[in-house]
Amino acid sequence: MSAGALKDRGDALETEFFMRQNAKAIEALRAKRAVEENHEALGRALGLSDGAALDALIEAGISSESVAALALIPLVVVAWADGTLDDAERDAIERASDEASVAGEHRALLSAWLTAPPDASLLDAWKQYIEALRGQLDADACDALRDRILGGARQVAESAGGFLGLGNKVSASEASVLDDLEACFKA
Repeated sequence: MSAGALKDRGDALETEFFMRQNAKAIEALRAKRAVEENHEALGRALGLSDGAALDALIEAGISSESVAALALIPLVVVAWADGTLDDAERDAIERASDEASVAGEHRALLSAWLTAPPDASLLDAWKQYIEALRGQLDADACDALRDRILGGARQVAESAGGFLGLGNKVSASEASVLDDLEACFKA
């Protein structure tokens, strides 16, 4: 074999090797970017910046898409606790859904919940999900999730205020629902 032919084959081997290595590197970069994007989207949706808590949530299978139901169901349930949903509660829920970038079919579902109270089975399913999720998260991630969800629910409960802004801002029925939601995060 001539030196030129040997060099050509060596170049071809080197090119093939680096093409395969580059393809693997590109795929690894794409996978890393997808994880980062999911991390950022989940952080925005939940209003969390704690990287460890977000990592734990992602590892448990929570995505920015699933967080819409996870975070919004308690808001809706608290708002309907007294049997009515007033304009201030509606506005608070819509602000929260905007912050969580709720769109498409999730937005349509939310609109239905703002028109009529959801069936009690929705809250039961949410509680079961939280119970299962709680077993997958470490204490810090669970606390961060609880604080975010209950904080949003409390904001909705307080949004209606008392009579003319006086008195207790949270009704007894809303306080009962908030207590029930918080109990879901305890072992």
